[in-house]
Amino acid sequence: MNFFKKLFFKKSIEKDLRIKKNEEELSQLGLKTLEVLKEFLTPLIKPCTKINVKKATEPPENSQLISQFGGQPYFETGENWPQTESGKHLDFIFQIFNCPDFELPDSIALVQCYYNWDEYPWNTNVDGWFVKIYKNLSKEKMIFVEQPQKPGISEYCEVEMVSCKSLPDWEGIDLYCPEISKLASILDSDTTWKIYDDVVTKLIGEQNHHSHLGGYPNWIQNESTPKNKNGDKMKLLFQIDSEGNAGIMWGDIGVAYVFYDEESEKVWFTFQCH
Repeated sequence: MNFFKKLFFKKSIEKDLRIKKNEEELSQLGLKTLEVLKEFLTPLIKPCTKINVKKATEPPENSQLISQFGGQPYFETGENWPQTESGKHLDFIFQIFNCPDFELPDSIALVQCYYNWDEYPWNTNVDGWFVKIYKNLSKEKMIFVEQPQKPGISEYCEVEMVSCKSLPDWEGIDLYCPEISKLASILDSDTTWKIYDDVVTKLIGEQNHHSHLGGYPNWIQNESTPKNKNGDKMKLLFQIDSEGNAGIMWGDIGVAYVFYDEESEKVWFTFQCH
């Protein structure tokens, strides 16, 4: 038996043993059918708010009071335009004013995002990104802060907010229910992710990458949900897709992810791309 045949034979045995182990574990729990997979997934469904970014237009007056991409952000007395540690001003990406039917924490009245496209920070520990959270708003304190440079990449776009449902993607399902991936491997040992995606589609529709508030992240590469100081999973605040209408591109057609811990008010950022 040559090297490649031995390697293939070894992997085949390992796969069979893994499936057998999964079958034994799931048999004890009575898990054997696709319907059971649906039953396990259903309690994990979370609401989320999809952000549909419309075509770029000229911003209206007082756009600082509108949920938008680009345009003029909201500021209050004493605030200045966000900048990097080296003093470079950030580009304004978007802002969303919270509403009762939006999947944002009740403690947040307004969330804004700024970014430095020149330095392209890709995770929390790299300077050049800023998520600004207002817990309360005071229109009496609102001021106009002129952009200290020519307009950034983001063009003004109105947004449409749509209520939808969310489930973990295949990359992250083990974080929430490892039995599901085991069951999927038994139902179809070769394309387990396909079995999972088919069931998700039947429950909530297709989960393509898109911009949304709340719900679960749709990872492009690997599962990267951060944890808070207690070791619990941080909640997704929002994810922003590469939005062509607004002129936004995260790497190679990527997605930016922002998580938030209400207790510590810690914000975590990263983006992944193809």
